[in-house]
Amino acid sequence: MDGIYFYWFSWILWVIYTFLMKKDKVRTLFAVILLILIMLSIYEATIGSFQLTLSYLFILVMAFYFVSLKTRWKLIYMLIGSTIVTFAYVSFQLLALFDPVWVFLNPTWMLAIILTIITCMLYHDFYSRLLCFMIGSCQGDFLYALILNDFSFPHVIGSLAFLDMLLISWALMFGLFVLKNASIYVDLFAQKAVKETKQS
Repeated sequence: MDGIYFYWFSWILWVIYTFLMKKDKVRTLFAVILLILIMLSIYEATIGSFQLTLSYLFILVMAFYFVSLKTRWKLIYMLIGSTIVTFAYVSFQLLALFDPVWVFLNPTWMLAIILTIITCMLYHDFYSRLLCFMIGSCQGDFLYALILNDFSFPHVIGSLAFLDMLLISWALMFGLFVLKNASIYVDLFAQKAVKETKQS
C-alpha cells in the first residue's frame, strides 16, 4: 500500500525532532516541514499534461530555496551531485518498468537504499546529503514522468510511492547521522568519566 512508509516515517521523525532533538531553529524547521508534507500529500494539481502532488511542489521549492543560499562552487557541486542522483533515479525506474526481473526486492526500498548510498558518497554532512537527495529525486521523478508521457503512460509526479521512497531515505540518512554523532557523545562521556575518576 503506497504511502504507508511515508506516514510512518514522517510521524516517527516528527516525534524525534520535536521531543528528542536539541531545541533550535533547525529542529523547529524540520518538524514544520514534516507536518506540511503530511498535510499536502493528499492534494494534487494538474499543470499542462502532468499531474503532481502539492507535497512534491513544496519539497522542490524548499530545496531550491536552500540551494540558492549556497556559494558559487558549492552550488556547482550540488548541481553535479543532484544530476547524478537524478539519472540514477530515472535509470532504476526505467529498469524496474522494462526489465522488472532485476528488481528482486521491494523496489521502493531498493531505490531508497541505492540513492542514499550515492548521496552519502557525494556528501559527508547530513543536511547537504538531504538537500542533494531531495533535488535529485524530484528532478528524477519529473524526468521519469516526461519519458512516460511520450508513451502515454499515466504517472503522478510526487506520488505516495515517491514520498515513501523519500522518507525511507530521509530516515536512513538520519539514522547514519545519529550513529555518527553517537560515537562523539560516547567519547565525550568517556573522557568526562575518566576526568572525574582522576579527580576523586
